Amino acid sequence: MDQHQTLLQLIGLGTVAGFFPVYLGIAVALFAVKVLDRAWEGFLIGLSAGILIYLFFDVMHEAVELTSARDILSWTILLGSFFVSFVGLVAIEQRGQRRNGPAMNPLFLPYMIALGMGLHNLGEGLAIGASYAQGQWALSGLLVGGFALHNGTEGFGIMGPVGRTPLRLKDLVLLGLLAGGPTCLGTVIAGYAVSPYLSVAFYSLAAGSLLYVILSLVALSYTPERRLQTATGLFLGISLMFITGMVLPLVVGAKT
Repeated sequence: MDQHQTLLQLIGLGTVAGFFPVYLGIAVALFAVKVLDRAWEGFLIGLSAGILIYLFFDVMHEAVELTSARDILSWTILLGSFFVSFVGLVAIEQRGQRRNGPAMNPLFLPYMIALGMGLHNLGEGLAIGASYAQGQWALSGLLVGGFALHNGTEGFGIMGPVGRTPLRLKDLVLLGLLAGGPTCLGTVIAGYAVSPYLSVAFYSLAAGSLLYVILSLVALSYTPERRLQTATGLFLGISLMFITGMVLPLVVGAKT
């Protein structure tokens, strides 16, 4: 198989696992946000936060598994990447508030959510590409199916904080690209070669950005009037991610 054909197949796997499901999830979530009453906003934001909480623990687990007690460099990469993405985003937010006042761009959080999910999905792409590179094509196909199901729920995570904010087609395209595109990048990188240190950096960057958004969403929605709604949404978001994440291992015994 020539290099060109291999590249196209890797991109195709990433597209099916990342691009299509994320865009489908965004479309369904956009419809739900527009149809539901404003009273549901606390629930939708809680749903978004629940999805992100699940993803945060998922990527942190992956990052820690790739570190070694005797490898100080892996510690440095994990903590350094986490600091850059978490504290760095807080610094960017504060700088923006000093420039533009306390009012934040209503699409800032959705873009940050898409960024965190994109870094997470890059890790999923690495898993697909690695199995493909090792000749485990059946496993690659199963992983693609499992991740596609898993990623379909992420559209709700992106659209939850949008509320009634009008969205241009360009924003919808960019949000989906930011969240789903890295899956293709991950499959291509791992299809040829990938360093454990690089994987640690990607997972840690994802964890930091996800934690930043989680704290922002909880601060936004966990008010006395919305606490029950938010808690219910959190539970449902975590449950959805857990159930979709367990479908593939339940059926074929493969880890997602």
